Amino acid sequence: MAHFIDIWINCPDRQTAKKIAAACIEARLAACANILAPVSSLYRWQGKVESAEEVPLLLKTRAAHFDAVCETVRPLHPYDTPSIVATALDDIDQRYADWLRKETKEPA
Repeated sequence: MAHFIDIWINCPDRQTAKKIAAACIEARLAACANILAPVSSLYRWQGKVESAEEVPLLLKTRAAHFDAVCETVRPLHPYDTPSIVATALDDIDQRYADWLRKETKEPA
């Protein structure tokens, strides 16, 4: 099992991404947050094809914090069903891993 993950969250705007990023960093659930350039999203929602401009947010953290990040994100995110997706980091530079470990709290 991977000890570290990147979590990708699509946000409706930059303000929402910053609010979520700040909450996760402040709670030490993530060591770093990248707020990326807006993307065009095309998706199916409630039986219809929709499109929207979204701002991707990338959080770098420990795998053990995934559930806590989800619980932090949901009340701050305006979507009924926000996309919160983790990618395992199987190969990671040891210095980077040490930094991630240092900058996030120990799992409960």
